[in-house]
Amino acid sequence: MDNPEKNIIDFTIVYNRTKGKLYNYVFKMLNEKFLTEDIVQNVFLKFYENFYSIKTTNVEAWLFVTARNEIYSYLRKRKVRNDYKVQFMNSFEFTEMSNENYEAKEIKEILEKELFQLEDELREVFILKEFSGLSYAEITNVLKIDESLVKGRLYRARQKLIKKISKIIK
Repeated sequence: MDNPEKNIIDFTIVYNRTKGKLYNYVFKMLNEKFLTEDIVQNVFLKFYENFYSIKTTNVEAWLFVTARNEIYSYLRKRKVRNDYKVQFMNSFEFTEMSNENYEAKEIKEILEKELFQLEDELREVFILKEFSGLSYAEITNVLKIDESLVKGRLYRARQKLIKKISKIIK
């Protein structure tokens, strides 16, 4: 804390490296742009306030754990843990697009719809891996579960999605 310029530089490096992945994770969990921005901002504010007191070598995992805690805290406060799935399903916006873009958007919507039909623990592992790009070890640190459990949940999530989507896209 003796060199404020170094503190800002160190914080900025971590911020630039992780903001996109963290934003993707929070957005895919909540599907609300402004709420996502608020949560990500709160996470980085907490991170900045505790920058040198964080006792971990894996800062990215700390950020994701903090974001996860913020998400579930929000959901508990609003008592919308189950309602947000319905809100997600009703939030699609339709715009004019070419046939190719329409097909890609339709497949994406089907995937997201089916993703939100999964159990919470399967969906969260899938989002952390596929949308946030975390490694198995990083997911293990975020969720505080064994790596083999992470791999198992990811496998089950993928299999369920493949099974459901293959029935629709024939």
